[in-house]
Amino acid sequence: MKKSSPALASLAAIAALGLVASPASAGGGHHPKPPAPATPVAGEVTTVAQGLLTPLSFAVGKRGTLDVTQDFAGLLTRITPEGSTEILDAAEPGSGYSFGAVSRSSKQRGITYYTTVIGAATNDPAQNMSALKSIDRAGNIRTIADIAGYEFSQNPDSVNHYGFDSIDAACAAQIPAGIPVSYTGLEDSNPYASLPVRRGVIVADAGMNSLIRVDRNGGISTVAVLPPIPLALTAEIAEGLGLPQCTAGLTYNLEPVPTDVERGPDGYLYVTSLPGGGGLNNGSVFRVNERNGESELVATGFAGATGLAVTNDGDLFVAELLGNRISVVPAGSDTPELFYEVNQPAALELHDGALYASVDALPPGGVQEPDAEEPPVVEPPVDPGPPAGRIIRIGFEDNCGGGRGHHGHHGQQGSVADSLDGEQEDQ
Repeated sequence: MKKSSPALASLAAIAALGLVASPASAGGGHHPKPPAPATPVAGEVTTVAQGLLTPLSFAVGKRGTLDVTQDFAGLLTRITPEGSTEILDAAEPGSGYSFGAVSRSSKQRGITYYTTVIGAATNDPAQNMSALKSIDRAGNIRTIADIAGYEFSQNPDSVNHYGFDSIDAACAAQIPAGIPVSYTGLEDSNPYASLPVRRGVIVADAGMNSLIRVDRNGGISTVAVLPPIPLALTAEIAEGLGLPQCTAGLTYNLEPVPTDVERGPDGYLYVTSLPGGGGLNNGSVFRVNERNGESELVATGFAGATGLAVTNDGDLFVAELLGNRISVVPAGSDTPELFYEVNQPAALELHDGALYASVDALPPGGVQEPDAEEPPVVEPPVDPGPPAGRIIRIGFEDNCGGGRGHHGHHGQQGSVADSLDGEQEDQ
């Protein structure tokens, strides 16, 4: 309930409830394309990289080269199809910085974008620092923009109201310390995903609860603020969250926590949301018009939605980290279906007719329940053992007929997209 800006902080809060995941449910709103001939079916699965420590973000580049963040190790690593590795960037040992939000640009060949962050959820500009960076094919690293600086000066989600819709004073007095009864967006930055576009890079910031655009000169502007996520409190949920029974029947507005952003074939942005502090499979996908910032719900009911991929036909693939599965929302539908069961999928990318996924993304013992006064965090275990994180390649069964394509779409088509900007991922 308290602002838990790192997406992993939200995961820790949900996991602490001991809630069991159930299949994702239908949502609502628009979808990129009309009904398609068949739902995508998973085919052959191969491991393309392994031995990774918390691979929460990655990008697939030319000829299948992978750029992967290993968050607990503070590393940005490049892995070739032949298995050779190269450290592109590394945090100073013990600094506390982590890397994320990896993406690659096709308009600027060889450029990889990524973010660095420290101190998320502290709400303190002296501790919470984040930046968008790039590295070119020659290994030159450039700091493009101070994302946390923008958050602490602008705080885009201050327009959102979180907490109880309404609650009487007697019940409010029983709310445990550390769970705010009512608040507006706090100052907090944790950039979690990036998407190169024609005039810069769009960043989904899980702490800011917003999408921002960073131009090539480092200027930042707000694209959209995601809406609060209403959680209807039942007696069971209230008990699981440590809330008094007088809150049963009330609504608590959660922070949306955007975790990934992709462009659909209609030119609009699609964003996964992992609401902070709630649980009960309330992750969602939103469709966002970047011209005016308006968003609408596409599908909901995901257990820890942390990764997203969109095909040229408009199928949406969602990684459910807490549900141990990858779901698909077929084009023309708002109902998620099981695509592939796998342990802790975190990030997704489409490349060369296959779906790539980082799996086994959290180390054993990595989720730790916080003290009541502290936001939930995820820490490396004391004795993590060999890193178990992998990236897998999932092929598609040829069940689609009609020439259905399974290639990622980050660009534009149609009259709506003609007025929006987009850039194809570096393939």
